[in-house]
Amino acid sequence: MSILDDPGRIGANDPSGMHKNIEGLPEQIEDADRIGRTTRLTVSGEGVTSVVILGMGGSAIGGEIVSSCLADRLAVPALVVRDYTLPGFVGRDTLALASSYSGNTEETLSAYRAATERGARVVCSTTGGELARLAGENDHDLFVIPPGLPPRAAIGYGVILPLLLLSRLGLAPDPGREVADAVRGIRSAIAALGPASPPGANPAKELALWLEGRIPVIYGAAPRTSVIASRWCGQLSENAKLVAHRHELPEMNHNEIVGWSGALPLDGRARVVFLRDEEDHPRVSKRFGITREAIARAGAGVRDVASSGDGRLARLFSLIVLGDLVSLYLAALAGVDPTPVASIDKLKKALAGT
Repeated sequence: MSILDDPGRIGANDPSGMHKNIEGLPEQIEDADRIGRTTRLTVSGEGVTSVVILGMGGSAIGGEIVSSCLADRLAVPALVVRDYTLPGFVGRDTLALASSYSGNTEETLSAYRAATERGARVVCSTTGGELARLAGENDHDLFVIPPGLPPRAAIGYGVILPLLLLSRLGLAPDPGREVADAVRGIRSAIAALGPASPPGANPAKELALWLEGRIPVIYGAAPRTSVIASRWCGQLSENAKLVAHRHELPEMNHNEIVGWSGALPLDGRARVVFLRDEEDHPRVSKRFGITREAIARAGAGVRDVASSGDGRLARLFSLIVLGDLVSLYLAALAGVDPTPVASIDKLKKALAGT
């Protein structure tokens, strides 16, 4: 009997409660919606010509999901900055959202200071820390979010707050209906995919068993499911403590696909997941099929995973929840606690001493 057959053993392997964090995502999104709508804003959207979202890790992926959701709806260019420095175009007509769950992410703090020096229209999102202190010192608008989560588990705040900021400033549509659809879809997905659901009836558990002992390769399509592929890789790394790889179509058809033509790519250990969505471009859908056949001929296992739900945001969250639970179950199969990230903590400690 696999550990995935026993919800009690899955829970025992998760003493810090990562599953509870996943299960609490609907309430987190509702809380983010409340914060996003009630926080006082003094910044103006009039004349904004560009948007930058400053963040790393879990904070940055939220910004990328927002950019992908609004790719054809946002009135101005938007860019996620995962760095200490800013692009040259950032200036007085740039809206800059500095997002750091802890408030102490050094790259984000550096970019925040640069945005402030350039006179950008700065808004901050954090639980506290240095970013909250600086926001108060500089009279910058601040979304205060609850502490106590691993940053990667705060994905609801990371997505919903930027969406509402852009909407309130007149740069994007109000996401109210899509948020409600996403909450309903997530609750349904958690009921179907959670630990109490047995492997034979649980696609997340089945996918984890299929990936166990293999190198996961996740492919999505630009501009939407490619971002979710990044989220999957991050969760597989942090929760299941394994290395995963991602790329996107159509770009990988112009380079990486050649790597699958050699003998036993990745020593024959790879298993490939294609993240699909109903809004995939028709030509990209055709490319998925051709690419799938080429990879299967190379000897790798291949599976398609389709998004579900009403509305773009709901569909993306359906894939996020699936990936989060797959990573939780892979952690259980490997016998590792999904919450601690000792390597990141060690790196931060080493950087603090320099």
